[in-house]
Amino acid sequence: MKAKKVDKTVERNKKKLGKKICFLRGKMSQRELAKQIKLSNSNLKYIEDGVNAPTHEVYESIIKALSPSSKERNEMDKLFSSIRKTPPPDVCNIIIRTEGMNDVIRLIDGIPLDNKQLEQVKTLFMSFKEKAKE
Repeated sequence: MKAKKVDKTVERNKKKLGKKICFLRGKMSQRELAKQIKLSNSNLKYIEDGVNAPTHEVYESIIKALSPSSKERNEMDKLFSSIRKTPPPDVCNIIIRTEGMNDVIRLIDGIPLDNKQLEQVKTLFMSFKEKAKE
């Protein structure tokens, strides 16, 4: 039987994400956070040690419990996405809840967007947000 090849980037990013969670937990005990996110203390320890990666549900609970700054959240999202090979849970939820969003995203058909194009998309999305407030 062939051994599964270890992706060093994923392993490194699991450790980085675990350290980030531990750092953001601050003075809150590991047990306290585990209880708050409804996870066993041992499972949280494995995540903080970089042995395991959080599931979508656990990651979402960690984000809610720790309320990281935008910068920290972006760093955590990049790590989570590189580990799980999927967008963060809140982005997945937007795609799932918005009927037709899959088809809209597929329109770019794998074309990487540059910074200018991303800013245009951001401006468009922000206009939707402003319109919803009216």
